[in-house]
Amino acid sequence: MASNKTFQYNGALLKKERTRQKIARSDIAQQLTMHEGQIKSIEEHLPHGFANDHFRTLAIKRYAFILALPIEKVIPPDAPRNLEPSIVDDIQQISLNKFVLPLCAFLTLIIIVFFIVVNNSSHDDLELPASSDEAINLPASDASELTQNDLPIVLEVPGQAGDPTDIIEKKEVPEVATPNAQALSFICTIRTASPFTHFSTNSPEKPATYFHLISTKAQTICALDNNDTLATYTLSEGEKLTHRGVAPFKIQLDPTRSELYFEGWKVHLQNQDIFIKLNPAPTN
Repeated sequence: MASNKTFQYNGALLKKERTRQKIARSDIAQQLTMHEGQIKSIEEHLPHGFANDHFRTLAIKRYAFILALPIEKVIPPDAPRNLEPSIVDDIQQISLNKFVLPLCAFLTLIIIVFFIVVNNSSHDDLELPASSDEAINLPASDASELTQNDLPIVLEVPGQAGDPTDIIEKKEVPEVATPNAQALSFICTIRTASPFTHFSTNSPEKPATYFHLISTKAQTICALDNNDTLATYTLSEGEKLTHRGVAPFKIQLDPTRSELYFEGWKVHLQNQDIFIKLNPAPTN
């Protein structure tokens, strides 16, 4: 069993079991939404491939799960802990002393009493309506006040007949590294991944300040723009996404579950295009 500076695990066992099950390294990479080089890094204990050991550990757990290997055989329970703990580990290591706990309990009691007093006072001032059957009329929204920016983005796909597809913008979800079930199902390694499959067009129909994606099945993706702004999205089946930023965009996704559009054109993804880069059209 090999080891590195922070923790020990049995990468040779993962490789041996994968070989025994006659599974190619590229197939494992496809299932884990990673590069084949990252799988090799796990099996051979190479120093590159992951931003830190926390993400390497998550990838090892997912790898073992796919091979139906008990994680205790890959990472021994008595192995040294990761020197780069997650946020949850940091919180668990905080010890509250005897002074803080009574103080928190006292402040909580004061807040509860305050809300009880305020709540009782507000009930005394309520006036019941004359008739309980009287309807309440809410003001209707004025449609004339809507601007073009308030409406859904319309994606025009060349050669597509019928009504255009409405793409609704989705807000960014901050990246949080927590060792939960969602983190085990997707690991964003876009900052350290290579190589990327490049896409560009010579005749753009739309600006390069955003891209559209339709998720044909549930998946999680992440995107990195030219300003080094990282966003992670968890999409349900059929959900549509508009991501805005500064091109070029680097994207980590499942190409078999994605319909991607950039500068008004559909990006033709192949099954191996897990890490892609959308380059803006050159300017004259």
